[in-house]
Amino acid sequence: MRITNNMVTSSIVTELQQLETQQSAIQSEVSSGLAVTQPSDNPEAFGQVIELQSQSSQLQQFGLNATQALNVASASYSGLSTMQQIYDRASQIGTLGAGAANPSSLQGYATELNQLVQQAIQAGNSQLGGSYLYAGTADSSPPFTATTDSSGQITAAAYAGNTQATAIPISENGTVSPRTTGATNAGIADFINGLIALRDAVQGGDSATIGAATSSLGASESVITGAVADNGAVQARIQSEQTQQQAMATQDSSMISDASNADLPSTMVKLSQAQVAYQAALQSSASIMKLSLMNYIVLQ
Repeated sequence: MRITNNMVTSSIVTELQQLETQQSAIQSEVSSGLAVTQPSDNPEAFGQVIELQSQSSQLQQFGLNATQALNVASASYSGLSTMQQIYDRASQIGTLGAGAANPSSLQGYATELNQLVQQAIQAGNSQLGGSYLYAGTADSSPPFTATTDSSGQITAAAYAGNTQATAIPISENGTVSPRTTGATNAGIADFINGLIALRDAVQGGDSATIGAATSSLGASESVITGAVADNGAVQARIQSEQTQQQAMATQDSSMISDASNADLPSTMVKLSQAQVAYQAALQSSASIMKLSLMNYIVLQ
């Protein structure tokens, strides 16, 4: 088979293009620090990287959800803690009122209790990001409504939310409800009404009635105490999930780096070899092309 000058030239050009492509790919690997950027680089490693990146994205979303849930739980705890403080002062007033005989002192206690009633309703209607915390899923409207008399004094409170709860996914197999339950929310309304009953009893000045109202208020406050305990458990669970997710994210990041990052010392050696091979090919090609040209002149 006769090898023509065109065939030699085409073969040389093809080889030079292949060497140049190889050299360019290695240079890109050196500059980016990545050995795997597309399936053709290493199909197995590329598939592993894609899977790890997907898992990392999922962990990131769970992390955002956990942060949101923790913020809600923390805000809920703040309101519950305020109600406990209201109870502590109200029970003190109940004890003082039961032993007071001075009408002016009783009126002063009743005035303070009236302020505590208003403060309790305000705490019950706490919001986070425009959503009411103690309303169940009906969180676009105030969950606690007040009935007032002609003088503007609150005479009763009612719960206007629902008993449904929002579950937030914080892991692949776990969700959490960072808000209070419907039973707790209804208990908050009972607590507020207990404050109102104690205020009215103090205004009436009867020691037995004041004592009964104080005792009843303590019973309704136990719901809030239980909610505080539940809230603490929820926060602890969220924080535990966050710790695990951070560890998993760090591990995934390390595995992605191991699978995709280039071994720079080895890559630099390969780049040097590719450059030498390309230069040698250029020199050889120049000699061959020169010889072919001379042959052509001689043949002519």
